[in-house]
Amino acid sequence: EQPVLQRLISRTVGKEWKEQGNFVRSRPPPVPETCTQPRGSLHSTAPWRADMISAIAWLPLGVAAEDPKRVRGPATVEDLVDIGPGIAAEGGFVQIRQVSGDSASEEWEEVSSANTTEDEMADDNQASHATRISHAQFQVDASETCKGGDSLDTAMAELDMDRYDDDDENDEVVKAARIFGGESSMFHAHNDEDAYMTVKDENDRDVEDFPDDFKLRATDLILLAARTDDDVSHLEMYVYEEPVLSGTDEGNLFCHHDLLLPAFPLCITWLDCPFPGQGESHSNSVAVGTMYPGIEIWDLNAIDALEPKATLGGYEHALMQEGIKGGNREIRNLKHVGKRASKNLKATRRSGSKIPLPVLRKDSHTDAVLGLSWNTQHRNVLASASADCTVRIWDVITQATQQTLSHHSGKVQAVEWNRFQPSVLLTGGFDGLVTLVDVRDSSKAAMVWNIGADVECALWKYSEPTQLIASSESGEVFSFDSRRGKSSEPVFSFSAHEKASTCLSLSPGVSNLLVTSSMDKTLKLWDITADQPSLVAQNNPGIGAIFTAAFSSSVPYLVGCAGSKGQVAIWDILSEDAISKGTHGQVLEKYNRATALTSTK
Repeated sequence: EQPVLQRLISRTVGKEWKEQGNFVRSRPPPVPETCTQPRGSLHSTAPWRADMISAIAWLPLGVAAEDPKRVRGPATVEDLVDIGPGIAAEGGFVQIRQVSGDSASEEWEEVSSANTTEDEMADDNQASHATRISHAQFQVDASETCKGGDSLDTAMAELDMDRYDDDDENDEVVKAARIFGGESSMFHAHNDEDAYMTVKDENDRDVEDFPDDFKLRATDLILLAARTDDDVSHLEMYVYEEPVLSGTDEGNLFCHHDLLLPAFPLCITWLDCPFPGQGESHSNSVAVGTMYPGIEIWDLNAIDALEPKATLGGYEHALMQEGIKGGNREIRNLKHVGKRASKNLKATRRSGSKIPLPVLRKDSHTDAVLGLSWNTQHRNVLASASADCTVRIWDVITQATQQTLSHHSGKVQAVEWNRFQPSVLLTGGFDGLVTLVDVRDSSKAAMVWNIGADVECALWKYSEPTQLIASSESGEVFSFDSRRGKSSEPVFSFSAHEKASTCLSLSPGVSNLLVTSSMDKTLKLWDITADQPSLVAQNNPGIGAIFTAAFSSSVPYLVGCAGSKGQVAIWDILSEDAISKGTHGQVLEKYNRATALTSTK
């Protein structure tokens, strides 16, 4: 077996950017020293998977909170100490133990309770119990001290200072706590008091010391990116500052913070749907579709959140029992990297025992979620396309399916609501069909067009709400008009790329400018005025095969894209002479924030 690669822990956070041509690119994470092969693409046959970004989404300008709040974990003894007994009560549970004592090592093994001796179990239980008590006591003291008043008296009573000088060497719990770092001497209020701390207080740069570096400005453009590094998936929030706004001659693109996802992400969409109890009429949230059948909705104004604020469908939380217990939410079989783990796995197979499979909720997709679309007119409505060949219409507030559409015979990848007719839904699938459905009468698709290949992307035209555009796996792009009826001839069609045309996006400022991305590593900008497509500009951002691309909804001359190299790139199409010196450039200059700021100085 190939060894499991170390997790890419040196993430690029801070003001990191790189210029190449007309693109501003994020700097990729470093390659681990254990990698002896170059980074591969999505279709690489290498036994390991390089980092990649599979989906992006722009946030509207000004929706993010200026100072995102941090989410604190459990702070009581009961929350931490009771985790172990609660899991043990289920019987036959699987523990996860670190193989190496080195904190930088990410090797883990599965250790079954059936293959562990009684002495080992007793030692593990005693050590882990003492460790949990010491850590819980420290967090309780810290949290209670901050409250003041009666809570401080309660905390002092728990310390029992009257028995401070009594001999407690026979107290096994106290002895264990000292061994595992429970004594107050293990913690120092200041770096200067720690003899082993090389970075002193005057040189320690922290978020609290420089709060402005973490705050978001009203002029910040925010781009979400769904990244996967080896077996770890994240949702990253990038901030892009245009050259004039950043006070430099070059753009600035950096990762502000990220969220841990349970599985490989496939699609994301921003949504503004207020949840009951929030006391707000608007929200800043994102829906994430992954290889799991559930759809998670995360609060983008919360940092270090451990759980989404809502989950549509998916697995029953209480039955996620494939070896991950008490904190890690991912349902997957762990890599068996240790000799002991391999031995235990063989013993399990010989005994004929089965690992319990996760159970789906009754109201859920049964396969991966490939596409998402939020209804801007009915803010509680979300449409999802899945590999189970269905499309589901969700009520986000009640977290329930309102309708299930089964008009495709293959996997459904593309889905988008019509912004002028909010009950009309556009879908596209691997059966080669582009369909139009009115969900008020969803017994069958109202109109169907066959483009002869897997549908990669489908969207509505801004200027003509009855026209739609779809791209295919063969690299072709088609446009249809619903007024001509089902199975009608396309309004126009052209071959955009030699390989699959993975994504389409129209500029909100100039509705006749269409950008296409492809597995051939290029972005192309097309002018589709009068239904006569013509190539205006093309570029290679140097990010590998491009999986996703989109115009900014607030600044319509910026195109974000990402792909197989795990980098985000921003393309300013005003830097292209064909745009800036043409008729479209005059329209886009109205949205140019740099020009507006310069004229006011």
